Amino acid sequence: MVLIAVLLRQFGVLSFTLPENRRLVPETVFRLGRHLGPLQFGLEMGTGARTYLPSGLPYVGAVMVAMTASWPLALCAGAGFGLGRALMALSSLRFVGGGDTDSWYQEWRDHARTLAGLTGAAFMVSLLAVTVWSGMP
Repeated sequence: MVLIAVLLRQFGVLSFTLPENRRLVPETVFRLGRHLGPLQFGLEMGTGARTYLPSGLPYVGAVMVAMTASWPLALCAGAGFGLGRALMALSSLRFVGGGDTDSWYQEWRDHARTLAGLTGAAFMVSLLAVTVWSGMP
């Protein structure tokens, strides 16, 4: 039920707020350099310690992990989520389309609907694969 509600929210069919910390990550997070800074950024974003999440899908993942995962798998899921968020920060730093991060964000906004569909589909495939692999009913 949570998954369906969040997916409908992801595609703009439903509108509701999710718990989040609506603060931006300060530039000081990048004080560790071009590689460790984004890693810290990803960890802080992934844990919700610093900022809001642009998608509701992490909430579905959190519910699934809380309901089904062992401690080692839960730690792996958290590390994977933090790594994914760090990769997003790195991609904005390495974007070659316009030479600055503002152009990266513009590209993201221009393709937001497509990206929401792709991330939703990737999440569903991953969730299905984990469900089948683990033998969950």
